[in-house]
Amino acid sequence: MKLKLSFAAMSVSVLLTACQHTQPSKPEAAAMTAPMAAPAAPAEPAAVVTPVAPVAPVPVAAPAAATTSTDEIIVDNSDPGFKSEGNWTAGAGGNDFKDGSTYASGTSASESANTATWTPDIQTAGMYDVYEWHGDDPNSDHATNAPFTVKSDDGTKTIMVNLRNNGGKWNLLGTFKFAAGKEGNVSLSSSKADGNVLADAVKFVPHH
Repeated sequence: MKLKLSFAAMSVSVLLTACQHTQPSKPEAAAMTAPMAAPAAPAEPAAVVTPVAPVAPVPVAAPAAATTSTDEIIVDNSDPGFKSEGNWTAGAGGNDFKDGSTYASGTSASESANTATWTPDIQTAGMYDVYEWHGDDPNSDHATNAPFTVKSDDGTKTIMVNLRNNGGKWNLLGTFKFAAGKEGNVSLSSSKADGNVLADAVKFVPHH
């Protein structure tokens, strides 16, 4: 009986010892067990604004003016360089140079011719393009064979002009060599013309 009690006491002692060793351990500090926060994402760099230089307005070119040679010479029927002989009548048929022109009837070979002469004052000797101007032909009575004669350093040359066509503009007679001064000229005659001849304006332009 005594032996049984000792054994029982020993069993209780063993159980108490085992219980002491199996007690749960104290929790570790919260700092050790708390999950770590995710690292913050790096901030995006601020956008760099590059200053833009103001754009200067593009200048608009002005319309080109009509070019006129400063050396050209125009002799009109109202200018001092114009001279007429015979029977000439002032008239205006439309599209005349400036304010009108003069005209004369055609004459036969046996009649005295009516003549008109344009004399330029050439400042610079050289080659010149020579033009004549005549107005419109509303009555269809202008000559188709008006003889314009150019006197220059090249000699004299006669050009037949149809005065029924190409009215109201400059018509080229040709290119001629002129000396400085008033030696050269252009003349118009009524001789053998088949209609009225018109004396309006003549232009001399340096040839390029």
